[in-house]
Amino acid sequence: MSGNEERVRTSFEAEGVAVLTVSGPPPNPSTFACVDQLAEQLEQARDDGARVVVIASDVSGYWLGHASLADLTAMFRGQEISGTGAGFFRASDLLAKSELVSIAAISGDCGGGGCELGWACDLRVAETQARFTQMEILAGLIPGLGGIARLSKLIGRTATSEIVLDGAVVSAPRLYEMGALNRIVDEGRANEVAVAWAKRLAERPAAALALAKKVLSETEDLPLSESLANEQRNFQKIAATPEAMGLMEEIQAQYDSGVIPPRVLVDPFED
Repeated sequence: MSGNEERVRTSFEAEGVAVLTVSGPPPNPSTFACVDQLAEQLEQARDDGARVVVIASDVSGYWLGHASLADLTAMFRGQEISGTGAGFFRASDLLAKSELVSIAAISGDCGGGGCELGWACDLRVAETQARFTQMEILAGLIPGLGGIARLSKLIGRTATSEIVLDGAVVSAPRLYEMGALNRIVDEGRANEVAVAWAKRLAERPAAALALAKKVLSETEDLPLSESLANEQRNFQKIAATPEAMGLMEEIQAQYDSGVIPPRVLVDPFED
């Protein structure tokens, strides 16, 4: 597979909603070149006005495979690799820490570095048949891009230890029970549900959405007292904006007229 092959394409499904679809031969491996492309497309989508991005796959039975072992061994031998090797860090930071809200539409099996890109996303929708594995231990490695650090923040040390130390396959329903997934959907529906969710999120006030993402990201690295102080500072910052003031006054006026505002009675998201 050539490092120059185009494996990531971007489409805008609605205003502010970009879908980045990764394609390749099974198991849709996360080569260095592929993840470089993903990082570049994420940056371009952000620059083109995306507020919410969906990471999808069009490879039947697979989402994103583990990092290319050919690239890894070549890198440590000082040989030519398919990409920069820095794409994983760029893509992970864009998914986890930029103003973009990121949704993983997991339509099939994923492993290793592919899983780690999923853990970097804000939200994860997985099809019921999808399987996950942090298989690094089987190759004499450990996860190096969030398969320990991010996953343990999602599901705790006990569950992460089981996944990382054993390297065994874990089903989507089991991961959902552990707390690593937001939603489980029927086979063939991950992209549809993720895009619908992205469209809904893109309708939220843009400044508040971006700030909520920022504070969520910062909270991961702060002690509770500092996290609470950071949250309060940012609350006061957004509350004083004309958009927030206008929305609060609109909602209060409905309460004052005896109406329960539809804006605060959002129906649960339907799969």
